[in-house]
Amino acid sequence: MLYGTGAVIIRETARRWEKGWVSILLMGMAYGIFEEGIMVRSFFDPDWQDLGQLAFYGRWIGINWIWSIALTIFHAVVSISIPIAITELLFSEKKDALWLSKKELIIFIIIFIINALLGPFFGMKITTAGMLASILSIAGLVFLAYKWPVNTEGNKFVRVAPQGKIVFVGSLLMVGLIAGMWILPSLSIPWIITFVFLCGLPWIGIRWYRRLGANQWTEKQQWACVIGLLIPWLLVDVFSELDNANRPDDTSGMILAALLFFTLLVILRIMIHRRKENS
Repeated sequence: MLYGTGAVIIRETARRWEKGWVSILLMGMAYGIFEEGIMVRSFFDPDWQDLGQLAFYGRWIGINWIWSIALTIFHAVVSISIPIAITELLFSEKKDALWLSKKELIIFIIIFIINALLGPFFGMKITTAGMLASILSIAGLVFLAYKWPVNTEGNKFVRVAPQGKIVFVGSLLMVGLIAGMWILPSLSIPWIITFVFLCGLPWIGIRWYRRLGANQWTEKQQWACVIGLLIPWLLVDVFSELDNANRPDDTSGMILAALLFFTLLVILRIMIHRRKENS
């Protein structure tokens, strides 16, 4: 009801508006605010179990600012954009088609909005101002996604980057996000500096990918982008289980999950290669 419908709604909306990945990313940020700001309210809850040091580092006027911006970026990339990319790579013959009729899309939207009713089960750590700010932020991001121009001509003067470089850039961006969430706060750097750094990451990512010729990427290069963005999180899964004894949550099985998902990505890469050979 949450992640799946959110990703499908955003993908279908982007296709109907004839928009690209930047618009998907912006709507993914709106999704993150819906989940964490309106539904589970972790943006405002100082006792949220996953916060750790972010319960006090960057907390101001009742908002967990570092957690908020980091989770907004995380959801935009990992919860929304990457699943859409993987699904379109799996079913490449339908990547340009609409998957839902207008009636079906409306049903999906209704199902998605119902998730907001689950909010009370996660606690009510939110103010009227916080709810209003979340709604306005979502509306602003969706409007920006609608207005964002699409580069239909591609990067004529940019040489498309090799796959290894695309993997490296994706991993570097995600290491930056992880550093902003966990490493910089532990160094007692003023939280506003960390906040500005995290706010700049999406802009840096968009600029880098444009320089790498993203508008002209083949399926193999798109796959390289996906695995590059996911490698740091697969490693986080491994380290989380190895550190299970020192954590408040049970991370048993995360290494297996990481291995299975990595295997899926390898199989996907083989599928893409075979499609290319048979085309």
